[in-house]
Amino acid sequence: MASISEYDIIPYGDSAFLVQFATKVYSETVTNHIHALIHSLQGHDHWEEVVPGYNSLLAYFCPAKFKPYEAKKVLIKALKNPVAASKSVSKTIDIPVCYGGEFGPDMETIMESSGLSQQKIIKLHSEKSYTVCMMGFIPGFTFLSEAPQLLHHARRPTPRTIIPAGSVGIAGWQTGIYGLESPGGWQLIGRTPLNMFDKDRDAPFLVHAGDDVKFVPISPLEYAKIEKRIS
Repeated sequence: MASISEYDIIPYGDSAFLVQFATKVYSETVTNHIHALIHSLQGHDHWEEVVPGYNSLLAYFCPAKFKPYEAKKVLIKALKNPVAASKSVSKTIDIPVCYGGEFGPDMETIMESSGLSQQKIIKLHSEKSYTVCMMGFIPGFTFLSEAPQLLHHARRPTPRTIIPAGSVGIAGWQTGIYGLESPGGWQLIGRTPLNMFDKDRDAPFLVHAGDDVKFVPISPLEYAKIEKRIS
């Protein structure tokens, strides 16, 4: 089990520190600690940006306001006594997903590796809430906390050149949502009709790191209705 007391603080250029926790696998304890740390640092105006990872945090400070040793001192203090985010800061977002078929072309692959029916896979994948651990590698791509053990599966040996926006996939122990159409190698099990990223929207990102996501299974007909409503 990962310990939140075991970490390295690594200089990252001349105006940032990388906090690297001592874990090589996903840890809910570390994830919660990282987001509590973000909440602590965001209350201090000397920090320009804090970027979470699964087991790390990159904290950028303003060199005009902070000397590096001062920034590191504040960072160490926050690491020892992080302020947990209140419920009003994060939120839970329901994400409708149509599983299998044309929306989830790799569902058969997951069925074969897990030995489960499609119905059971949908139930397993949608019955738990996931934490949004971080955002990347394209705008709106949502990296979520660990998928159920039975659904773990390696990436595709050959990535697809085009994956539709909203696709929900599995890669190793991870599950996530593609924010835009892009290439990718995740195993696709479903798709949401929601726009995870829309540059023309007042709030371009539908979810943010620290939020919770709950997948809600829908039918192809419901998918079409939602897609039509928001288009």
